Amino acid sequence: MTLYRLIRPLVGLGTLLFVLLAPLRAQKGATGADWRYISGDAGGTKYSPLDQINASNVNKLKIAWRWKTDNFGDRPDNNWETTPIAVNGKLYFNAGLQRAAVAVDAATGETLWTYRLDEGDRGTRTPRNNHRGVAYWADERGRGRILMITRGYRLVELDADTGLPVKTFGTDGLVDLWVGLLEGTGREVEAGQIGASSPAIVVGDVVVVGAAML
Repeated sequence: MTLYRLIRPLVGLGTLLFVLLAPLRAQKGATGADWRYISGDAGGTKYSPLDQINASNVNKLKIAWRWKTDNFGDRPDNNWETTPIAVNGKLYFNAGLQRAAVAVDAATGETLWTYRLDEGDRGTRTPRNNHRGVAYWADERGRGRILMITRGYRLVELDADTGLPVKTFGTDGLVDLWVGLLEGTGREVEAGQIGASSPAIVVGDVVVVGAAML
């Protein structure tokens, strides 16, 4: 991951193109500098009001920092599709084949915390190795939570400040998404049959989880 920073502030080509292509009433998108969903907002508009970059200044961008996934897994993740979310000056995303959750200081690139769940055979045999990111939710006190779907199809809730599992969520911070999937069929879920390559979507206080089949 490489972050680029402008030498001096100016206006946005991405914003201008969106104005030309979509009605103004549809431009809700992300708010301020935050990007709380992988597509900007719950509606997937991929719109940001930030306007510092345009065709006249894009050639002035310089690398501010780089963050590498070299030490996240026993081999490189050659299909890294994660889109970081940005909340309150921090970036949150997945890294490596074991799908570790990571928090990074958006200004400096410093790694603030990492979380990885060892799921054994269940986590190794998965229909989708790649993953596209994490989800964000905040409680009534504004305490941020990161929601991640593991390779073995569990939902984990982490404290956004510390990266520690929130013990009051599910069972010690985890919800097993296998539970109830084949209820009444007389069959059992096997490792590698079901997983998820996209993050959960948070709608109000409801977490919506998709699935990817073998």
